[in-house]
Amino acid sequence: MMTEAVSRWPIHLEPKNPTMDKKLAITVCPNGALITRNQNPKQPYTPKEVAQQAIEAYREGAVELHFHARDELGYSLNDPNPYIETIELVLMECPNMIMSPSLSVPPQKAGGGLYEVETTQDMIEGLLKRGKNYMETSLLTPVSYVSTRALRPGQFEAPINTITPERLRAEAKFLQSKGIKPHFLAHDFEAIDNVREYLIEPGVLQKPYLICLGPGMHKPSTKTYPDPWGMINFINMMAVLPKDTVVGASIGGHNWLSITVLAIMLGVDYIRVGMEDAMHLYPHKDKLIDSCAQVTRKIVAIARELGREIATPDETRAIFGIQ
Repeated sequence: MMTEAVSRWPIHLEPKNPTMDKKLAITVCPNGALITRNQNPKQPYTPKEVAQQAIEAYREGAVELHFHARDELGYSLNDPNPYIETIELVLMECPNMIMSPSLSVPPQKAGGGLYEVETTQDMIEGLLKRGKNYMETSLLTPVSYVSTRALRPGQFEAPINTITPERLRAEAKFLQSKGIKPHFLAHDFEAIDNVREYLIEPGVLQKPYLICLGPGMHKPSTKTYPDPWGMINFINMMAVLPKDTVVGASIGGHNWLSITVLAIMLGVDYIRVGMEDAMHLYPHKDKLIDSCAQVTRKIVAIARELGREIATPDETRAIFGIQ
């Protein structure tokens, strides 16, 4: 009687690899404070434009909205009203979308910096008066740099983001006291060290820690080129993250797509896409991004082809530790 052949060698008997065995959350970032319509004519400015980009991206799989308030000329605004208008337009169509309005607003005094409680308090409280869902998370950049944003005449053009331990702790404590989960956008290794040294080790920051790696965005920033060093830089940034970190990837510049795909394969928890820090669709071409829906659809398709499903808004809240 014939029996089925049995291999004598341990071929293909390795266990399953769990790195990508979790759902992927997607944050859409329609605009920032830097890219203008001179660079990409499709860059949204006004609340209606930002809301339309967010709604279309939500329909493609994005679950969180991060955006900046800008006027029709592209200048940054420190005013809760355009944020409220944008959020209300989005919530009418996407009532469960997570709102993460930017705290990156111009300082109110010479020598001031971003993320000061005195600068952000009025805007935060103005949003929360409308409802807790108007601001469930927000983003801090825990590193000092000089902004190149377009400033109105008369606004202070001194170094606009000066991080000190006291300032960062005060803002993180204030956000958490309001029930807002702070994200930390790490453009470089110093930012990761600052979160660990200033917030985690003193016991200020509540678990899980949300750290989004953002090479290729601003100067100074960890580089995303040339290949393969941009990818190696990202892997090295992941390697030094603190324990209990929910890991994000927000890749800027021309090489955003390839390193974002790498991040998905490396098992990051969430991805930020949109037109805030990227203009070009592909790293090797000059084709501009047409819409946030376009890049969201592309990332969702790639993730699913790699076997990763997309997290819902409520699943994302659980991942982020949002109460």
